[in-house]
Amino acid sequence: CMARSASFFRGALLDVQQKSERESNREQHIRTEVICLRKYVVKRILISIVILFFVGFIIYALMRCLPTSFIENMARQKSMQPGSKSFDDWMAQLNAMYNMDKSIIPGYFSWLGTAIRGDFGDSWFYTVPVLEKFNDCIWLSFVMGGIAFILEILIAVPLGVVAATKQYSRTDYTISVIALAGISLPTFFFASLLKLVFSV
Repeated sequence: CMARSASFFRGALLDVQQKSERESNREQHIRTEVICLRKYVVKRILISIVILFFVGFIIYALMRCLPTSFIENMARQKSMQPGSKSFDDWMAQLNAMYNMDKSIIPGYFSWLGTAIRGDFGDSWFYTVPVLEKFNDCIWLSFVMGGIAFILEILIAVPLGVVAATKQYSRTDYTISVIALAGISLPTFFFASLLKLVFSV
């Protein structure tokens, strides 16, 4: 009996130890997964920052390499007003105002510094601060995006259910072709087609 009891307690102790080891391994696995996830997120954020930096620099450089600019047009319009300064004076003033009197790399870093601080300057088209115009338009974009999302759910889910219940039928193929066309076509092109079809 004593040997049987000792064997029972030994087995119970081994079960407890194995369970404890499994729990410890599971916790260690979870910690490892969390660390890997954090590293992945940080890595993707850093890569996104680098990509945004170089894309912004390329766009800025291309804008600076254009044969003409909005500043020249603005200076020409201002110089044609009665009693105004000369074209060269306006060009010098506007170039200094928009940091266009610097070369491409220093000019880009000057623009980037002001953009990081939240100062995007004035809109050339609307002649108001960019953030002010952004605040006026962004809420309309949110509303339109919300309406589009609701319409997507109301249309896509029933069509997906119909395609799944009628697999390999003409209905399934038709819905699949329409879905692939909607995904593949550029948004502006598809929107233009919809305007031509449904506009009054």
